Amino acid sequence: MFDNEEWIDFEAEEENENEDGEFITRNGQQSSQPPQVDLQFQNDLRKVILGIQNDTSIKPEEKAHIIQDLMTSKWRQFEKKPASNTSNNSEPTEEDLKQTYNESSQTLGCKHYRRGAKLQSNCCNRWFTCRFCHDDACDHQIDRHATKNMMCMYCQTIQPVNKSCNKCERELARYYCDECKFWDDQPNKQIYHCDSCKICRVGRGLGIDYFHCDVCDCCLQINLRDSHRCIEKNLERDCVICGEYLFTSISQAIFMPCGHSMHSNCYNEYVTTAYQCPTCWKSIGNMDPYFRRIDAIVAQQKMPPEYDNFFAHILCNDCEKRSTVKYHFLYHKCPYCQGYNTKVLETKEKLPSEEELSEEEISRSSSNNNNSAVGSSSSNTGAISNNNNSVGSSVVGIINTTINGGGVSGSGVQVRQSRVMEVTAMMQGEEGPPDDGNATEHRTRNPLNSLSNHYIN
Repeated sequence: MFDNEEWIDFEAEEENENEDGEFITRNGQQSSQPPQVDLQFQNDLRKVILGIQNDTSIKPEEKAHIIQDLMTSKWRQFEKKPASNTSNNSEPTEEDLKQTYNESSQTLGCKHYRRGAKLQSNCCNRWFTCRFCHDDACDHQIDRHATKNMMCMYCQTIQPVNKSCNKCERELARYYCDECKFWDDQPNKQIYHCDSCKICRVGRGLGIDYFHCDVCDCCLQINLRDSHRCIEKNLERDCVICGEYLFTSISQAIFMPCGHSMHSNCYNEYVTTAYQCPTCWKSIGNMDPYFRRIDAIVAQQKMPPEYDNFFAHILCNDCEKRSTVKYHFLYHKCPYCQGYNTKVLETKEKLPSEEELSEEEISRSSSNNNNSAVGSSSSNTGAISNNNNSVGSSVVGIINTTINGGGVSGSGVQVRQSRVMEVTAMMQGEEGPPDDGNATEHRTRNPLNSLSNHYIN
């Protein structure tokens, strides 16, 4: 078994040994000697971690964060050191002394800006035309505010940052900000510095065409002062279309009615295929003309009859209200805002309730009873023809028995009785057939037959 010191040495050797049995040092070089382990630091760190774990006044979540910070402190210090391919020497190389050009204007600068100066990054002491060129070439971001030195690309003179060269006295850019260490030689481009954003923005200035919103923590067009929807730290996120960080992007950002933002060029391309905000799915403009065209389409395209009992539970993305509407294959209209920017949450077939079922059973039973009563009356038509005096009582008795057995109310029975009595009176006033006449012919003229046929049909 290992003691603590032997185990630490063994772990260090296992982690740093490569396949050939050689050891890798921090600067990437190979060595045959195992790396040195700071045993005192390891023991002190172990004691501090044990003390934190035994401290009952610290919450478990806070303990985990504190211990993680302690265990990664050495690694973070190593990561902050300059990479092996960087040099502390401020002297530029031959590659650094070369002039760079803006591709669109063929003037001094880079693909991001027009300027006549290069800056020296304070983090790795390397020379770049702008901060974007640095971030594209390195695995870390530059601290623009810590920049101290620049190089004039006209005479290759290294000097403190300034708007003009101290040697050739040329103006390196039309605009220069000493706070941001920013040069821009673009003609007809208006730029101002925002102390709240701590960066330079495109525009004439605060209070002129832009204002700073403390909630959104960014500069907005002045016509949006009282009409925009505030979202905390609105621009401190990536563009949902291209993925570029919006707060420091050189491309113009726009704000949609819902409050979310994206690049202007990304927006112009996005609205050709969609009308919903890709973040919250609200409509990004006035969609009433489009929704009214959908009304005409839905009116022309009727749903099949088998879908009459289907309903959809929907959520409107614009007014954020839930409702239940008739199911449709494609479109579901919000009854509150009259829009079609909706989402189907659930589709169900509406089944008849218990009351509807009981009413349907009663109507079906009444229909069956009526048919049976009419059948009995028709079967006794011959007896009615032979004895008109007994027709009234016999028919009334049959219908009474049938209807009472079916459970119909007394008022309905009285109506039917009065109708039968009326028919009987008509039959008694009609001339009977001769003794040698055909009874079938007489029954054909009997009004009760037409009454029976009416109920049967």
